[in-house]
Amino acid sequence: MRISILALACAGALFASAAYADDPMSNTYGNTVTTKSQKTGATGQLMFAADGTYMANATGADGKPVSYGGQWTLKDGGSTICLAPKLPPNTPGSAPSCSPLQKHNVGDSWSVTNDQGETFDVSLTAGH
Repeated sequence: MRISILALACAGALFASAAYADDPMSNTYGNTVTTKSQKTGATGQLMFAADGTYMANATGADGKPVSYGGQWTLKDGGSTICLAPKLPPNTPGSAPSCSPLQKHNVGDSWSVTNDQGETFDVSLTAGH
């Protein structure tokens, strides 16, 4: 079973708010990031917390739902976000991945390519 979970998570993480200069992720707390792989059509919803954790609900390549948690960190002065999903070892998509971080507001939609070369359509919606 091939699960594109990490790729979904990375794509979904590429947003932030200009509202708080000291925390570029503040606009994501309490909101939902929805991702869709342009390659596979797999979808995911991510919810980020200020403590550096996230929860994700995704659809695997087999069409089955998958839920998992993970850790997120910023690097390069906040211009890059890295996600480390907590999945069983050797599970496809379990390796950490990083992506450029762009600022977006609730209601925005955009596309982004992660460091694994996969492109996603992403949106940020209010609430969980």
